[in-house]
Formats: sequence, structure tokens, C-alpha cells
Amino acid sequence: MGVKSVLALAFVLAVVAAANIPLNNVAFAQHYKNNSTNSSLSHNLIVGSRLPGDRLVRQQSVVRSSSWMQVTTWQQTFNATLYTYITQVRSLDQKTNGNGAQASLIAGGPGYNYVTLRFKSQRGHGINHVVQLYAR
Repeated sequence: MGVKSVLALAFVLAVVAAANIPLNNVAFAQHYKNNSTNSSLSHNLIVGSRLPGDRLVRQQSVVRSSSWMQVTTWQQTFNATLYTYITQVRSLDQKTNGNGAQASLIAGGPGYNYVTLRFKSQRGHGINHVVQLYAR
């Protein structure tokens, strides 16, 4: 009985000691920061919401080259198919390093059958977006 109680006491002390050791959360955060994708650096524009039954009616790339020390702007209208209304507009920046262009909605969008987007690059960089229109 003495040996069993000593082993049980040692086990309980080991469990309590392990539970009270603080975790190094900084190391975990640094690991995931270094190994994660840079999608948070993209300049995506998502307007509206998708519901079951919505379908992708248009997907188009918008690519414009850069000009040295210039800001590139481009405005384009995208039409949905006949007799459909847009439920979600997604303009996905393909540059994930933070140098991508910003997209803004100028006209139309969810509830309409067209959308006009304006793209504005950062100085010295071009435009590279994929525009997706979902409609029903």
C-alpha cells in the first residue's frame, strides 16, 4: 500500500505541475504568421451575399500593366446574363503581397443586372483582379 500511494501521489503531482506550466503562445503565433498565406494583404472587394441556387454567371480577369511611378486606374462595366439579377460581386486581387489594386463599386451591383467597378493601382504597380458575378 505504501508503494502504490507514493506512485499515485507522484502521478498527481506530475499532472498538477504540467497543468500549471504556461504555454508559449508567442511561438505558436509566430509559426502560423510565418507559414500562413498572405491573403490578408490582398485588396479584395466582395459585395452582396450568395444563397443556394445562385450561380456564377460571369468570371473575367482585369489586367492592366504598370507605369513607372504612376497610378493606373481602370473602370469597367460587367453585365450579367439576360433575365438574371446579381446577388454577389467578387473582385479578387491576385497580388497577395500587398501591392495589388483596390476595386470600388461605382454603379449597379446586387439587385441589378450590371455592375461598374473602378480599379486603382498603387503607385508603380499594375492591376490584376478576377471579377466574379453570381446571380439568380
